[in-house]
Amino acid sequence: MFRINRRIVIAAALLLLAGSAVWHLTLKPRWARRIQPGWSWHSTFAGTATPPDAATGEFPATDPVAINEKGIREVPSDMSSPLLMMEDFFITEDPGTGKKTWEYHSRAEVDAATGAHQRKEFRGDIYTFPRNVRKQTYRYRWNYVKGVPLAFLQEEDIEGIPTFVFDYKGRGEYTEAYTGTAEYPGVKVAPGQEIRCRDDQYSLRLWVEPVTGEILKMDESCRSGDYVYESVSGKRVAAVLRWSSTTSGDDVVQRAEYIRSRKRTYLWMVQYMPWGLALGGLLVAISSLMLPGSRGLRDV
Repeated sequence: MFRINRRIVIAAALLLLAGSAVWHLTLKPRWARRIQPGWSWHSTFAGTATPPDAATGEFPATDPVAINEKGIREVPSDMSSPLLMMEDFFITEDPGTGKKTWEYHSRAEVDAATGAHQRKEFRGDIYTFPRNVRKQTYRYRWNYVKGVPLAFLQEEDIEGIPTFVFDYKGRGEYTEAYTGTAEYPGVKVAPGQEIRCRDDQYSLRLWVEPVTGEILKMDESCRSGDYVYESVSGKRVAAVLRWSSTTSGDDVVQRAEYIRSRKRTYLWMVQYMPWGLALGGLLVAISSLMLPGSRGLRDV
């Protein structure tokens, strides 16, 4: 009887250990991918968008409220490939008229496993933060943001979620972002001109949940105003737009709930289950060594 029991226990241990190995080799890499099949991101929040006065060409004293919408979605492709084509957008609307006051769309080829850019000229830049974010500087390239160095600033809890805060303040040049769309006329610039934030006061701050790499909150602005500049001389030609955007309120609360859910799923599928199976198999194997063997059979 004891010999039969011991064999069953050993078989159970081997089954658990085999299950752990299979999980590590097949399921864990799939769930560890930074960008899961069907993953997307969308955020709607308030900000400001102030064009210059038509008569004076200068910015007015006050800033009207604007509605900002940001998002990322996957361009349908073969999910067997580790590379994805992602499409992102940033839209600003007048809340009174619903008219688009700014709009820009772009695409990026991204490594699904890490969230990093794959085009040769952008290697080393991240499109999304990776899993298990570190307290270091990341080069962030998204939509009109051109590989700015986001430095780790501090830890901060938002809606009960520990986050890493990353910050950049400096040059912001995004001429192509003012090209225009079917619903937004854009800003025309002459050859040799560019549009950038005045006095290099472009600011970007992101609050990132470190386990999942998901952005919980963001603050971005050019409060000194975007201007057309002569590229070589640096001469300021004309004011374009003074703007700011900060996620807050319901948007942050909804993001927090989403991130909690994603974090639980990630930890269960990548850490708890595979290592739990391995630990269970090891404990069962050890327990089998404590069972009576042939000596126990003679005593029956």
